Amino acid sequence: MNLIFDVDDTLYNLMEPFEKAHQEVFADQTDADCEQLFKASRIYSDEAFYMHEKGLISREEEFPYRIAKTYADVDIQVSKEEAAKFEEWYRYYQKHIHVPEGIQEILDYCKEKKIPIAALTNGKRDNQGKKIKTLGLSRWFDKEQIFISEGIGYTKPDKRAFLAVQESLQIDPNETWFIGDTFEVDVVGAKSVGWHVIWFNHRHRQMPEGEIQADLEVDSATELKKAIKQLIG
Repeated sequence: MNLIFDVDDTLYNLMEPFEKAHQEVFADQTDADCEQLFKASRIYSDEAFYMHEKGLISREEEFPYRIAKTYADVDIQVSKEEAAKFEEWYRYYQKHIHVPEGIQEILDYCKEKKIPIAALTNGKRDNQGKKIKTLGLSRWFDKEQIFISEGIGYTKPDKRAFLAVQESLQIDPNETWFIGDTFEVDVVGAKSVGWHVIWFNHRHRQMPEGEIQADLEVDSATELKKAIKQLIG
C-alpha cells in the first residue's frame, strides 16, 4: 500500500494565513464568513494558477487576481494597494504555518508501520519549497518523495502529474491511495490514473455532480487516521 498526500490544506491549515490577513485588511469592511471567502479564494487561486500556466497573466498578477475576485463576490472593490497589503500579511503568516497534531500523528503512524508515502502538490518550486521547509516535512518525507508540479512539468488534475509520481516511485496504481482536499483537482486527477482516493473534505464542500467519486470521504484528521488504519488492516 502506498499513500500519496496533497500538501496545501491537507498537511496543514491553508486557511490560517488567509484568515489572519483578512483580519488585518478587510475585516472592518465586511461581515462575510471568512471560511466562505477562503473557499472562494481557493477556486480563484486555481483559476489564476492555470491562467498563468497558459500565459494569460503574469506570475505577479496571480495573487492580486485571486484576492480581487474573492472580495468582488462580497461587493468590495480591491485596490492595488489593498491587494499588495493583503499579500504582504498573507506571506508573513505563511511563514508561521505548521503541521497540525492530528496530521503529525498520521504521518508518524505511516513511518512507524513503514508505509511508503510521498507528497504531490501544485505550485512553483520556490514557493512550495519554502512551505515544505517551514512545515518541516523532511521529518517524514525524503526529498525524492516530494513532487512539485513545476518540477515535474504537469499540474493536477492532469493525469501526467500523477503518472510522473507513479513512474518515479515505481508504484502499483492498484495499491496506491491519494489523499487530498480538492475534489476537482485531487480526486478527479488521481482517479484518472486508477488510484484509490480518500477525499479529505474537512471544509465540508458539496461533491460535484458526475460519475467520478472518491473511494472514501472523511472530514477530520481523526477520521482520516481511522480510515488509514482500516485500510492497512
